[in-house]
Amino acid sequence: MKKFLSLVLALVMTMSLVTVSAGAKDFTDDSEITYKEAVDVISALGVVDGYSDGDFRPDDVLTRGAAAKIICNLILGPTTASALSAGTAPFKDVPVTNTFAGYITYCSQQGIISGYADGTFRPTGTLSGNAFMKMLLGALGYDSSIEGYTGANWQVSVIKQASGIGLDDGNDEFVGSQAVTRQEAALYAFNMLQATMVEYDKKDTIVVGDITINTTSTRKDVENNTNTDGNIDGERNGDGLMQFGEKYFKDLEKEDATDIFGHPSSKWVYDGDDVGTYANEADATYVVEDDDMDVGQVVTSSSYMNYSSSEAKDAKYFLNGDDNEVKSSELVAVGDIVEAYENDNGDVETVVVSRYTVAKIDKVDTDVSTAESRNGASEVLTLTDLDGDNSNDYYDKYDDAEKTLRGYASSYDEGSVLAVAFRDGKFGDEVLASYEAEAVTGEVTAFREDETVTMDGTKYEFARSKDGTAGFVDGTTSNFDFDKEYTIYLTADGYVIGVEGAAGADLSDVYYVAGVYCEESRYNANKFTWYAQAVSLADGSASDIELDETDADNALKSIIDDVSKDAFTDVKGLYTFDDDIATAWDGDRDYTVYGIDEDDGLDTSLKNALAMDDTKFSTTGGSSKTFYVDENTQYLGVDDYADDIDTVYAMGGMKAGTSGNVIVIADQDEDRDALYVILVDSSASVGSADILYAAGSSTDKVGTDKYVREFWSMEDNTSEDITIDEKLSANGFYEVDSIDEDGVYTLKDYDKTASSIDEDSDGIVVEDLALDNTDQIYRNALSGSIDNVKFDDVSIANATIIDGRSNSDRNDSVYDREINSISRLEAALDAVRDEDLETKGTVEIDLYVKDGEITFICVTDVGGVAKDDGEQESGELDLTGVENFVCNSNIVTVDLVGTGKIPANYPVTVTLMKANSTEGDAEVGSKEHVNETAYEVNDWNNLGQIAIQESGNYYVIITIENEDGRVVDEFTSNTVRFVYTAQP
Repeated sequence: MKKFLSLVLALVMTMSLVTVSAGAKDFTDDSEITYKEAVDVISALGVVDGYSDGDFRPDDVLTRGAAAKIICNLILGPTTASALSAGTAPFKDVPVTNTFAGYITYCSQQGIISGYADGTFRPTGTLSGNAFMKMLLGALGYDSSIEGYTGANWQVSVIKQASGIGLDDGNDEFVGSQAVTRQEAALYAFNMLQATMVEYDKKDTIVVGDITINTTSTRKDVENNTNTDGNIDGERNGDGLMQFGEKYFKDLEKEDATDIFGHPSSKWVYDGDDVGTYANEADATYVVEDDDMDVGQVVTSSSYMNYSSSEAKDAKYFLNGDDNEVKSSELVAVGDIVEAYENDNGDVETVVVSRYTVAKIDKVDTDVSTAESRNGASEVLTLTDLDGDNSNDYYDKYDDAEKTLRGYASSYDEGSVLAVAFRDGKFGDEVLASYEAEAVTGEVTAFREDETVTMDGTKYEFARSKDGTAGFVDGTTSNFDFDKEYTIYLTADGYVIGVEGAAGADLSDVYYVAGVYCEESRYNANKFTWYAQAVSLADGSASDIELDETDADNALKSIIDDVSKDAFTDVKGLYTFDDDIATAWDGDRDYTVYGIDEDDGLDTSLKNALAMDDTKFSTTGGSSKTFYVDENTQYLGVDDYADDIDTVYAMGGMKAGTSGNVIVIADQDEDRDALYVILVDSSASVGSADILYAAGSSTDKVGTDKYVREFWSMEDNTSEDITIDEKLSANGFYEVDSIDEDGVYTLKDYDKTASSIDEDSDGIVVEDLALDNTDQIYRNALSGSIDNVKFDDVSIANATIIDGRSNSDRNDSVYDREINSISRLEAALDAVRDEDLETKGTVEIDLYVKDGEITFICVTDVGGVAKDDGEQESGELDLTGVENFVCNSNIVTVDLVGTGKIPANYPVTVTLMKANSTEGDAEVGSKEHVNETAYEVNDWNNLGQIAIQESGNYYVIITIENEDGRVVDEFTSNTVRFVYTAQP
C-alpha cells in the first residue's frame, strides 16, 4: 500500500534522492541538473555529451539534428554512430557537410524520423516532447502506421503509449507540445534504456476468390534469452524480456544497493566502472512539523504516514547515515525529512531520516598539492559554523569520498552559507549532501522564543526538538532586537537552521573625524573658531563642524588644548555631535569597533589588498581577524586631509591597498560580519569595475534626481541599466563617485588619457578616435599614429565591440549593418573609404585600454556621403522581414522588408506553407520572382500570388539566391490565419 504525503519541495527530493555519483562525469553546472541519475548514466554511455567548457547546459533546447544523434548513439553506440556519413543530402536543407547529416540519414532510412512536406528537415529547429517520444518509440520497435502515430491524433497515440511504458517517468510536468531540453532528452532516453522492446508478427495477405483478407499484425514483447537478461530490469534471474539497454548496451548493469543515507537505491555500473548510486523514490515522505515526536510515531500515526504497527514492526531506521541505525523511539526534529520504503508485500522495510544543519564556507583554496590534485581535488573548502568556532576541510572532489563536499557546485564561494547533512548529524563529520541555504534578510516583527520568528510579516519555524533549538539552529532564537535587521538561513522546506545579526548598520549620526583646525576671525585678532573635519558615515560627504573648545564635555577639547592654532591636527577617530559638542563613539551596546586602540590610535591594516568582489578580508596589527562582507556592507574610503581630503562611499564593495589603516564596525552579536568598513589612506576606490561607459541615446527619468541609462562596465564588459542622479545626454566614460543606500550612482567624468598606448597602458580611455585607413587595423590590433594618438600594435582581438549609433543614423549611413565584431569594423572602414563615395569619411570610436589591450570599443559614427545620382550601390543586402502579408479573394501576397538592393537576376522565391500540428507543415505552393534590374528590398511588393484552398494558419518562407543557386538570404514569417471564401 503506497502512501505519499506530498509535503516535500522538489528540491529536497532532488537533494535527498541523489546522493552519490562516484564515477559519473563532473559537469561545472551539476547544481542546475534536475535529472541527475539520467544525465549521469546517459553521459557515461556517451549518448549525450557535455560541452568543451565543462558545462552540460541542462535547460538548453534540443534541436532536431541533435535528437537524431541521440537516437543513433542509442542504437549504434557512440563509436559507430560517429562514423556515420551521408553520401547525398538527405534533405534539401541538410547538406552532406552538416554536422548531423549522417545521423539524420540513418534515422530517416530506418523510418524513425521524417522531414516536412517542403522537403526540409530543419535540423536547427526545436523538437517537441511528442515528436521526441515518437522517435524513441520507433527505436524501441513500435510501428508508426500500426500504432496510429500518423494522422490528426498522432500525438494522443504517442503520449498514451510513451506514458504507458514509463518514458516520461520522473517529469511530472511533462507537456508534449513544449520543446524538449537537453536534460529532459537525457531523462526520456534513460527511461528508454529500461523499457522493453517490441516486435510484430508477420503481416499476411490472403486472397479467397474475390475477397482479400489482410491479417492484423500483433505486437509482442521481444524475448531475451541471452546472458544480458536481468542487467537492466533488476530481477535477479531476469524477466525473460529484452530491455533496450540489455540489447544495445550489454555492459550496462543496474544493481540493488543502499546509499550513504541508508536509502534503498539503484547502482549503475558500465563496463566495470561505477557510474553512481541513486536513491529510489520513497513510498511515503513526511517533513516533520511537530517538536515532540519520535520517528516511529511519524510512520504509524494516522495523522502522518498511517502505517499499521504490524506493517512497520520489522522496519529498520537510519538517521543521516547508512551506519547510524537508530530505534523507532529516536526523537525527530522539526524540519527533518522522513522517508519510508516498502517491500513487495507493502510492509515498511526501511525508514530514513535526513537532517540538515547550517555551515559557512570560510575559505576556498585552489592551491592544492600534487597529491591532492592526483586524487581529483582542485579546491579545498573550509566549512565553519556561523561563528567560526568549529571548522573542517573538504575537497570539491576526491577519491576518498569521506573527504568530499558532496553537493559541491561551482557557485560555492567564500561566504556561501550551506544546508549540510553531516553523517550522524555531527558538524565536521562526513558530508552526505549539501546545497546553498536560502537567505532571508529583514526586520524581526515578532518571535516566540525557540519556536518561531516573524520577519517582514512572514512567520518562519525554527528547526527544533522538544528540548529546544540547541544543535539544530546556529545563532540566536530569542531576544531579538526589533530595531535591527537579521539574516535567517532556511532549508529547502523553509525551516530556520541559522541566524545572523544585523545585515546593515544605521550609523547616520556617526562621523569619521579626520582632524581639527581653527580659523582666526578677520575682525578680532586672537579670536579663533575651531572645526572638526568630519566625514559622514551615512554618505561619505565631508563637512566642517564648528566646535565649542571650552566645554569640558567636548571629547575633542583635550586635542584642541594640546595643538597649535596654525596647524591641522590629525584625529582619525569616530565621533557623534550634539551641536558643537563631540562625543567619542565606541559602538555603544549594538556594535563592536575594531582598529582603534585604547589610546584612540589606528592600529590595524588590511592583510591583503581588498577587491571589489571580495566576500571576506583579513586584518593584521592590533586586531588580527577575518571579517565577512556582503552586498549590505558599507564602505568609506578617506585619503589625505584638510583641503586635499578625498572620500569615496559605496555599498557592497570597494577596492583598497594594504597601506594605511582600516576600521571595522561589526555587529556585537556576530562580530565576524563587517557592517561598515572605513579605509584610511589606503587608496580606496570603487575600482575598475565601476569605470562605466554610457551607451545608448536615451535617459529615462524615474524619480526626483533619478535617471536610468544603459552603462557598460569596463571590468567585465557587461551592460546593465543603472540609476544615476543626473541626466546624461552624451556617450562617454565615467567613474563612480559614490553609490547611496538606494543604489543611486553619482558619477564623475573619467578622462585618464594618453598620447601613446602600448603594452604597459592600463585604465586609459580614448574618445572620438577617427579611423581613416584600413591599414590602421592590422592583425587584430591598432597600429601607428591615429588621430594624434600613437598605438604600438595594441590588440583588439578580445575587445567587446558595440554599435553606439542610433537606428536612424545607421539607416542613413554608408554602412548600415550593426558593428559588433572586428570584421564588421573593418568592413565599415572599407565602406567609408570607398572610391565611389561622393565624400569619404571616417569611423569614430571610443575605446578603453586595460592591461595593455583594448578591451572595449564603441562605434559612435560612420562618416562618408554616397553619390545621389544612382551610381552608388546601397548598403549590403539584408532581408529583415515581410509586411502586408494578406489574403484577398483567396490569393496570398506579401511585401519584403529589409535594407540594400537585391541584385539583378537574383531569384526571389516565395513559398506559402500551411501550419499543421499533426502531420507537419505542408507546402501550398511557391512562386519565383526575378528582375533584370537591381531594386531596393523594400521595393519588392505584391509577391507570391498563391491561392489557398481552405481556411487555416499560414506562413511564408522567402528565399533569395544568387545566380549560382546559392542561398544568400532567407526569412520565415510569423503565422497568420486566413479564411477561405467560396467563390461564386
